[in-house]
Amino acid sequence: MCALFILLAVSAFAQQTPVRLYVSPTGDDRWSGRYAVPDAKRKDGPFATLTRAQQEVRRLKQQGVNRPIEVIVAEGTYYLNEPLVFTPDDSGTAQNPITYRAQKAGRAILSGGVPVTGWRRVQGNLWRAEVPEARGTSWTPRLLRVGERWAIRARHPNFDPQNPRTGGWLFAGFHGERWERGVFGQGVGNIHNVGDTLVWRIRVPADGEYLLWMRYGSDNQGEARDMSGRCVVQVDEQDPVPLSGLGSTGGWGTFRWSHVATIRLSAGEHTLRWRNTQGGGLNMDALALCDDPNWNPEQAIGDLEWWGAFRLQKPPAGKHLVLIQAEACDEAIGREVTVATPQPPGSREYLAFSEGDLPRWQDTTGAELHIFPAWGWVNAIAPIVRIDYEARRILLPPDGYTDDIRLGNRYFIENVREALDAPNEWYLDRQTGSLLYLSETDKAPANTVLTRLDRLIVLKGEPERNRWVEHLRFEGFAFTDTDYTLTTNYYMPADAVVWMAGARDCVVRECTFRLVGGYALRLEERSQRIRFVKNRVEDVAQGGVILIGDNASQPHHNLIAGNLMRNLGHVYKHVAGVYVITGSDNRIAHNTIWDTPRYAISLKCLDETRSSHRNIVEYNDLRRTNLETNDTGAIETLGRDHKDTGNIIRYNLILDSVGMISTPDGRIITPYFTWGIYLDDYSSGTTVVGNIVARTVNGGICVHGGRNNLFENNIFVDASVEQIRLQPRDDFMQGNRFLRNIVAYSNPQAALIFSWDRRTDRFAEWDYNLYWLKGGDAGKGRTPLGTLEDWRRAGFDAHSLVADPLFVAPERDDYRLRPNSPAWRLGFQPIPVEKIGVKGWKE
Repeated sequence: MCALFILLAVSAFAQQTPVRLYVSPTGDDRWSGRYAVPDAKRKDGPFATLTRAQQEVRRLKQQGVNRPIEVIVAEGTYYLNEPLVFTPDDSGTAQNPITYRAQKAGRAILSGGVPVTGWRRVQGNLWRAEVPEARGTSWTPRLLRVGERWAIRARHPNFDPQNPRTGGWLFAGFHGERWERGVFGQGVGNIHNVGDTLVWRIRVPADGEYLLWMRYGSDNQGEARDMSGRCVVQVDEQDPVPLSGLGSTGGWGTFRWSHVATIRLSAGEHTLRWRNTQGGGLNMDALALCDDPNWNPEQAIGDLEWWGAFRLQKPPAGKHLVLIQAEACDEAIGREVTVATPQPPGSREYLAFSEGDLPRWQDTTGAELHIFPAWGWVNAIAPIVRIDYEARRILLPPDGYTDDIRLGNRYFIENVREALDAPNEWYLDRQTGSLLYLSETDKAPANTVLTRLDRLIVLKGEPERNRWVEHLRFEGFAFTDTDYTLTTNYYMPADAVVWMAGARDCVVRECTFRLVGGYALRLEERSQRIRFVKNRVEDVAQGGVILIGDNASQPHHNLIAGNLMRNLGHVYKHVAGVYVITGSDNRIAHNTIWDTPRYAISLKCLDETRSSHRNIVEYNDLRRTNLETNDTGAIETLGRDHKDTGNIIRYNLILDSVGMISTPDGRIITPYFTWGIYLDDYSSGTTVVGNIVARTVNGGICVHGGRNNLFENNIFVDASVEQIRLQPRDDFMQGNRFLRNIVAYSNPQAALIFSWDRRTDRFAEWDYNLYWLKGGDAGKGRTPLGTLEDWRRAGFDAHSLVADPLFVAPERDDYRLRPNSPAWRLGFQPIPVEKIGVKGWKE
C-alpha cells in the first residue's frame, strides 16, 4: 500500500514537473536542447535559436507529452531574421502551459536588427560601414542604435538636444496667395455703416469678363433688407460698379453665394475695393472672380467643415478663378468693422516653405517629411516626391499621408545625405549599401544595430474557426531593435513588438521593451484574457499597448497592470501608454506612465461599429503627458457611438498635462489646451471617481457633449485657464452629475467653471463640492452664469462649501486630506493613494 502511494505521488509530481528546453548563444540547433550548457565534449547541450526550440515544443506536443513545457533562454543577444510566429498548434493548456522565459530577467535580448561592424574612417569623425543586406533591396531601416541610444537619421534642421521638443523645427509657409489667407465661415462682420470699405490687392491671371460672386449673410429689416444697390465694387480707379442679388439670407451667420456683378479685368495686379455706400449691413465671408460663365460656387465649393476645410472644383482648363477670403483684406475701414484673424487653408498635396529654409540639395531620393499638420493633434511622416525650389514647395504623394498642412505647422526633413552634418547623425545609401555615421568623438561607433523587423513575436489564431493560440507565456525577455513603418493612419499607428491576434489566456510578464519602433503589445481579433503585467516600456517610438478591431473582432477581458511606461512616442506622437482604439471589459490598473507626447490612456468609441465599453482604468500614476500635442487629456475617451459606455475611471493620479502647438507666425506655445480627464465627443455613461488631477491648462476635466457621466470624490488642483470645462454640442448633453469634488486653484484670473453655453440642464446634480482659491475668494469665481454665487442662485451647489481643503503637503503633490478638512463634512471619502502606480500592484 505504501509503495502504491509513493508510486502515485511520483507520477503526480512528474506530471507537474515541466519539460525544460534550453537556448543559449553557445548552443547548437543539432543538439537535444535538454541541457543548459554544452557537455565537455560538445556533443549535446542547448539549442542556439528560439526557432529550433519552438520546433521541439511542437514535436513534444505531437508525441503526447502531458506536462508543462518551459523554454529557458540564457543570457545573450539573439538576432531574429524573421518574427517568431505561433499558431494554435503551438498552444499549451490551462494545466500544462508553455513558457518561454529568460534564465535571468532582462539578460536574454531579442533583437529585430542587423549588427553593423567593420567601420572605417572616411575623414574626421565621419565613419563608413558596409551593409550588404541593404544594397539594392526594398529594406528601408529607419532606426540605428548606437550603444544604448538611437542615432539621428540625417535631418534638417538638426535635432536640438538642449530643446528636444521645442527646438529643431521649420515652420510651413502659406501655399497660396495673400488674398486666399482665410477659411470659410469666418470673414468680416458688422459692415453696416456708410463708407465701410474693404480692400484687397489681387492678381488676375488673364484678360476677360469675370463674374463676381459674393458669399455673405444678412438679416436687415426695412428698406435695407435687400442690400442690392447699397454697395459697390471698384477696380483700381475705374468707376464703381453697383452690386445686385444681395437679398436677406435669413440670418447674419447664414451664408450663401450670389452672383453680384460682371467685371471686365485685364491680366495683372489690381486693387479691388468693396464699399458700403448707403448703409444697411451684411457679413462677408468670401468673394470669387471667375471667367467661366458656367462655374457656380454653390456647386463647385462644398463639404465645408467647421474648421474651414472645403472641396473646390476648379473651372475647366483655359478658364480662371480668383478666390478671395474676406478676412484676407489688406485694409478694413470702418469704426465697427470686425475682421477675423486669417487662418489660411491647408494643403495635403504640398508644403510651402520660405526662401532660405531649405538648402538646395542635389538628391532627395528617400527623403521623408515629419510634420505636425493641421491643429497639431498628431504628427505624420510622408515620403517626399520632390522639392520644387522655384515654387518653394515640397510635393507629397496623393495617398493621404498627412492632414492638411497649414501655415505655421512645424516640420523637419529626414534621410537626406547632404543633411548629414551633425554629431550622432547617420545615413544609409540603399543603392550602395554604405552606412555613414558622424561620431561625437574620434572613435569608431561600437555596438551598432540597424533595424530590420517591425515585430518579433506573432501569435496568430483562427478565432473564426474557434482555433486559438492559448496558454503561452513570455517572461523576462528584453526586446529591442524593431522598426516602424510609414502609415496613412497616423492617428492610430500600430506597429508592435508582440502581436496577438486570436489569442487567449496568454501572458507577457516582466519583460523590457526598449528602443523599439512600435508599441510593446498589439491585441486584435478577439484576443482575450491576455495578461500584460510587470513589464517595462521605455524609450520607444510609439506606445505601450494598443487594442484594435471592430465590435465583432475587438479584444476584451484583458489585463494591463503593474507596468512601468515612460519616454514614449519618440517617432509617432498620437500614441498612448494604453490605447484602446476598440476594446471592452479590459482592466488597466496600477501602471506608471510618464512622459508621453499625447495620452497616457485612451478609450475610443469611433462610431457605432467600433465601441469601447465597460473598461476599468484605475490606480494609474500618470505624469507629464501631452508634451507635444494639444486638445487632449492624460486620460481621454471618445464617444461617437452616442451610447452610455459603462467605462470607469477611478483612483488615478494625474500630474502635469501640458500641451503644445505651433502658431501661424512660427512660434511654439507650451503649455497649451489640455485637461486631466477629457470625455471627448459625446462620451457618455462614464464614472469618474476618486482621481487626483493637478496642473493642467484648461481643467481637471472636460465634458464635450456627453450625457449621464458621474464625477464624484475627485480632487482637481491648479489648472491655469479654467478648472472645469463644459463643451455642450447640442441637446444630447444631459443628465451629468458633479458631486463631492474638491476644486482648488491659485490663479485668480482663471475661471472656476467654463461652458460653451448658459443652459442649466446639462447637469442633473451639482452639489456637495468644496471650492478654494488660494489667496482669493472662490465664491466670486467665474462660472457660466456669472460668479459662484450666481451659479448657486440657479440651483447648483446648494450644500457646497468655500474653504481651504487642508491638503497634507500640496507642495509635494501630497493631496491627502488632514483630519480636520471641511471636505469630510460633505461626505468626501479617502482616496487610497498608497495603491496608485506600480508600487500598488499585487498579483
